[in-house]
Amino acid sequence: MNSALSALFKYSVYLFWVVALINLYGLMFYSPMEQITKPFLIPILSLYYFSGNNRNSAYMMALFFSWIGNVLIMSPEFTMILAGVICFWGMLLLYSHHILKALSGSLVDQFKKKYAKTIVVICLVYLIIIIGVLYEDLGKLVPAISFYGVTLTGTGFLSIMLWFKQKEKTTFALMSGVILIIISGTLLAVKLFAGNNLLIETLMRLSYIVAQFLICFYFKKSTSTL
Repeated sequence: MNSALSALFKYSVYLFWVVALINLYGLMFYSPMEQITKPFLIPILSLYYFSGNNRNSAYMMALFFSWIGNVLIMSPEFTMILAGVICFWGMLLLYSHHILKALSGSLVDQFKKKYAKTIVVICLVYLIIIIGVLYEDLGKLVPAISFYGVTLTGTGFLSIMLWFKQKEKTTFALMSGVILIIISGTLLAVKLFAGNNLLIETLMRLSYIVAQFLICFYFKKSTSTL
């Protein structure tokens, strides 16, 4: 039993990508395997994380929120999907909290650092363009989606600032993962409010899967246990 469990942890990274590829195949070819495998993505990724020595309580909670959100957005009901988005919002707050603790100074101090203003402008322009494109479709949800968008791009800003501070493989993985989360979140908004198609769904799923792996890689390999 112990040897089987040990092997499961040891080869969890390969198992994750096998399940991820099956999930993407199921999505693209309308196979029931898509619905069957999707709830297992985050639990298998958790095995990969726990195969290492690091234990970060914020990330473990983020994994839980991500899993709940992932399951909820499988529902055809709009209210359930919004509940899933709220879970993703909680996940982003946990990421932001961790990154801010890894940075020196308060949140306000980050805006005074080199390149900060340029990054903020890029994030704001991106957010304004997305909200502008979806404005008529969002209706009364404009304030709520804008707030979520600020959290999303704000997490991206902090991850970039962390990479500027520590130019390492792990922080680059985190930054890349958060940027992919932004792309995935944007595509989710397009899907919900402007219309969905297979290309949007596939790109959204692919960016989400790769993002989760990269972020997990950061927390697994990072020497910081803040």
